[in-house]
Amino acid sequence: MDLRAIARWAGLVGGLAWLTRYLLDLAGAGQSILSVVYWLGLALLFAAMASMGAGLVSSSATWLRAIVAVAFPLLVWSVLEVLHPSGNAYAIDGVFGLLAAVIAAVAIAKAPRERRPRTRSAGAHAR
Repeated sequence: MDLRAIARWAGLVGGLAWLTRYLLDLAGAGQSILSVVYWLGLALLFAAMASMGAGLVSSSATWLRAIVAVAFPLLVWSVLEVLHPSGNAYAIDGVFGLLAAVIAAVAIAKAPRERRPRTRSAGAHAR
């Protein structure tokens, strides 16, 4: 499993964690469990968005990939923080978690499957 696949799964699990946090808030769960689910989801979503941000830049500029890998998740988080005062923070995070989970699920479904190398039984042109 490569790092991009791990990042896709992190995005799926992190998004579902934030959606679960919203549903737990609706059910009246305690603040301690909501806080744990929030930080777990945030860490997983940060890893997924860092991978996505690094993928936006050419692989020849390693230093720029590193900067964008950190800046992209921080930009998304800052937008979410701007939206929080205008409404229910749990609902906003839940909608973002659902969106992140759907995007990650689509990326997992579209990811190329792992191919096993063919073994040659004879010469260079043998099949």
